Amino acid sequence: MEKFETNLAGIQLEHFIMNAAGTCKTLEGEEGVKRLIKSNTSAIMVGSFTLEERTGNSGNVYDGRKGLFSLNSMGLPNPGADYYREHLPEMVKISHEKGKPLFVSVAGFTPDEYAELSFLSLKGGADLIELNLSCPNAWQDGQQKHIACFDPLLVEEILRCVEERVGQKAKIAVKLSPFSNPSKLNEVAQVIGRSELVKVVVSMNTFPNAFTYNESGKPLITPGGGLSGLAGPAIKPIGLGQIKQLRASLPDRIDLVGVGGIVTAEDILDYLRVGAKAVQVATIFLDRGIEIFNEFLFDLSAKDII
Repeated sequence: MEKFETNLAGIQLEHFIMNAAGTCKTLEGEEGVKRLIKSNTSAIMVGSFTLEERTGNSGNVYDGRKGLFSLNSMGLPNPGADYYREHLPEMVKISHEKGKPLFVSVAGFTPDEYAELSFLSLKGGADLIELNLSCPNAWQDGQQKHIACFDPLLVEEILRCVEERVGQKAKIAVKLSPFSNPSKLNEVAQVIGRSELVKVVVSMNTFPNAFTYNESGKPLITPGGGLSGLAGPAIKPIGLGQIKQLRASLPDRIDLVGVGGIVTAEDILDYLRVGAKAVQVATIFLDRGIEIFNEFLFDLSAKDII
């Protein structure tokens, strides 16, 4: 797979396809590292995880309308920092034994929490930390929690706190939501671009607060009155547009990872053409399982890789 090799934040990858955050959260089980190391993913993304254990939202929190879109409002379910403090070193060990870097996505609710979670992850041996600044599905007492990446001053404060805790040389990525306001995207990109801490930008998380009904005329998703994150094929043009704008706004030293609507090998090539160095997959992985990486690589082998 030599022609598929890429380098992300100085980390050599066998190819440019990996799982996205939200698809691998534990050591064992269906969402476990031990399952994913059997796949052909180039790296393993674990998380997102938070300081405290979260059970996530209740009711119907995911629905994949194959070939069209998916909606989810999972609410960051994860076993919490104590679990990762115990098990992350083994996750790293078994991933490295298979030649796969292990990345960790963290989601804080304050700048200091992002800093603490990043420190914990690096201490556990993670190769790269993804700061999830973009989860739209965290609700408390009927109120939707703030999406950090839409607030440039908050992004700046998070990056400052993380840098103070882990140092400027740490391999840090930030994951963003899609921006419908181009000037706001550029404003946040300028904040990120001024930070020597950030090595990678991942775009994008789900499109916030989408809504539809089920066959009975009730909200398809239970939490938030049915408001939920939109993913899957429907968001690919948005994802490509985000990467194109970010590439124009960010310094070349910051690598981009494209996420959103990837179903075919051609979708992957589109993200590479528009400026991404790698891609992450979530909906198609949840729908098809670990064999999807083999299928993508087989299909790509017949194409000219730019």
